[in-house]
Amino acid sequence: MAIANLVSIIMPVHQGQMTLIRALDSLFKQTYPNWECILIADDGFDYKWWLKQQGIQDIRLRFTQTEQARSGPNIARNVGKKLARGEWIAPLDVDDLYYPTRLAQLIPLAQASGLALDNVCVVNDDSQKTITMGLKQPTTQLSINDFFTTNTPLLFLFHHSLAQHSWEPIARGGDTLFNLRALETAGYATCHQEALHEYRVYKQSMCHSPNVGNIFDQAYQETLQRLHLDGLGFQNTQFKNKVIELITYKKTLNLAFEKAIENGFNGDFQAFSSTSQSYSKISLSNNQIHLNSTSL
Repeated sequence: MAIANLVSIIMPVHQGQMTLIRALDSLFKQTYPNWECILIADDGFDYKWWLKQQGIQDIRLRFTQTEQARSGPNIARNVGKKLARGEWIAPLDVDDLYYPTRLAQLIPLAQASGLALDNVCVVNDDSQKTITMGLKQPTTQLSINDFFTTNTPLLFLFHHSLAQHSWEPIARGGDTLFNLRALETAGYATCHQEALHEYRVYKQSMCHSPNVGNIFDQAYQETLQRLHLDGLGFQNTQFKNKVIELITYKKTLNLAFEKAIENGFNGDFQAFSSTSQSYSKISLSNNQIHLNSTSL
């Protein structure tokens, strides 16, 4: 039985020594203290020992690891979720961070449907400058339609009853699918319109790898195949079709990003998708996706 009011924070870690202390510090600063953080090592490293060497020990930190190193963040999250004891489930990546009032502000909002989220501030980790906000026109009640307006991963707070499913071991987008599964059940998520966490973009991330376009394209293609084959756990046909539409849209946007790179665009996907004068304009009408190439 879940422990009432406890928040279980799920944090997969792979070679996270550069950012782990920052992420944990953002938890230690939470004005809502009733949380546990489950750190899942996906690299075989003893982070409990390492943190002790840095003078960091806290009974709210719990440690485990994947059976095999480099299993990926989604499998690591599943390992951590099995150990979660809280009424609430809150993912956090090791290179991102919460603002101090995030948990305190989201828990009351999540009481309505069991699901809540906040806006997200996308920050360049090198320059420390804000690139964009995840939700340009945030709503108080988020639905699947709002996923078409952002290309930044959204971070939800889940009631444990809405997080009984697993993160799919898909290279990219497994977190979005997990969110959508919960959203299908909840009906909507209450949204705090201001950012209460930061999504960090840095040069070492997959988003800067030379073949990033192919990685995303293959992941989107796999997702679409699974949606048509077994539905990926979605129960409502209309909702599933909307997910197919969304993934197809993202696949098309990824193609536009690849073409932009070929034409000399020098930036990451977040910068590309947030600029008002991008290499491509994508519109969606009558369930059809239209891609028109333009130049800067």
